[in-house]
Amino acid sequence: MTPHTRSWAALAAAALLVTACGGGDDEPSGPTAPAPQTYAQTHAVGNVSVSITKHELQAATSFNIPYEGSHTAIAADFASGFLPAYGSGLAFKERLADGTLEFYAITDRGPNGDGPSAPVPGGTGNNISKVFPAPSFAPSFGVIRVGANAVLQSSTPLRRDATTRITGLPPQAGLGSTGETPLNDAYRFDATKANYDAQGLDPESIVVDTARSVLWASDEYGPFIVRINRTTGVIERKYGPGAGATDLPAVLVKRRVNRGMEGLTLDVASGKLHGFLQSPIDPKDANGASIRARPPGGSNTDVRHIARFVRWLEFDPTTETSRLYAYPIDGTQYDRNRTGNAKLGDVVSLGNGKFIVIEQGARASDARVMNKLYLVEIPANATDITAQGHDLEVSSITQAASNGADYSTVVTLRKTELLDLNAAGWVAEKAEGLTLVDANTLALINDNDFGLRTILLDAAGATVAGSIEDCTVDANGAIVSGCPAGVVGARLTRGVDNERPTRLWLIRFSQPLAAYAIP
Repeated sequence: MTPHTRSWAALAAAALLVTACGGGDDEPSGPTAPAPQTYAQTHAVGNVSVSITKHELQAATSFNIPYEGSHTAIAADFASGFLPAYGSGLAFKERLADGTLEFYAITDRGPNGDGPSAPVPGGTGNNISKVFPAPSFAPSFGVIRVGANAVLQSSTPLRRDATTRITGLPPQAGLGSTGETPLNDAYRFDATKANYDAQGLDPESIVVDTARSVLWASDEYGPFIVRINRTTGVIERKYGPGAGATDLPAVLVKRRVNRGMEGLTLDVASGKLHGFLQSPIDPKDANGASIRARPPGGSNTDVRHIARFVRWLEFDPTTETSRLYAYPIDGTQYDRNRTGNAKLGDVVSLGNGKFIVIEQGARASDARVMNKLYLVEIPANATDITAQGHDLEVSSITQAASNGADYSTVVTLRKTELLDLNAAGWVAEKAEGLTLVDANTLALINDNDFGLRTILLDAAGATVAGSIEDCTVDANGAIVSGCPAGVVGARLTRGVDNERPTRLWLIRFSQPLAAYAIP
């Protein structure tokens, strides 16, 4: 057992096994094995019949992340630490001799909460922020074993080198910067505890590359793609947007904040990686304002809200070259007819240019989050849009050419709905990890956000409806404006009960997934 890895064998005797992330932090487990449930749906692909085994991930309390602050109420809420959150990405590892399944799973940047508008450290004016109550946390990948139950077995932190762990803190400037100020849980910037990190990562997927004997992960900051040593967790190579021959396409730097690279998969036959941005890009003008465009008969609106496609990346690790395609988004399916309310989750390759994608977001009917699986195909004549900048997004909105870019000439990816996850009982907001187990079976996992959320408080300590993101604080963390009436403070607390569990579903289709076809 190497010293960088926390192993289940070493921890089990010393810690309770708890549901990650159910009721009480020390609630003992002992669940019975879940029985498969069957569902039938009809979509354009035809009748879709599935059998779903619904697990809740179990983990020793030793996998919890210690709270590093001094707020008494937060410390009480998280006496055993923040819950583990190995749900930002999922990759099938192997099937053991007894039929038990093993998966790699990855965290994102770590426990964090929404923050207020806060003073820019060492600068002028205010900026958006995030609160990091455990700033020393290193994004990590774990191994999950699924037999009668799903259990987190081990955790390996990502590293810059053999001795240095990475953090999930945001870069302050340059490539990867989100403009977010990292704050402590008193809503103050404290460089000694939660500083910026030029090498910080926010992982959102994990991929097994057996041929190269490595793991790959995508990231929301850069966006970046990183190659990881699967034994040590050391990041061996990092690719980001730029003008260099081996860089990712430069247009990806225009990703929307917190909507960077989300899904990633490997087409084994070609050895190429495929992934995408979570939502349409957010191009800015010279003053840093979001560029707008006007659809026929509509009003001038930010490109990030209504562009009709998301950028899909094909990256060849052998040649270190890229292609970009257009993944179409139907705005009528989403709240306020905005494609920017769509958030793509993960993706798996079925081979031969076919994929399954998680598509989710606030739906048109009632703004509640919907989660669906789509069958996606890359046509043989799909247009490579690598050389086309944000004018292509503008053209998709105006339905006219924009500085030579004409979306009407683009051959996009093709897609059709395969499975409505909500109709099968899925209730978590974030379906973020998807992997192929065998020809008929997918595994799906959610991100539980480490079991925390942010609440606003009045003078009596009662919760007030609203968002901390609407508030403005001074350099000492005191609220000065923007909050709902009566709000005098805010803090982190336990997440709502239905979002705290990490759910891992095994979805077995009645026929091979490759047999489904887009009409």
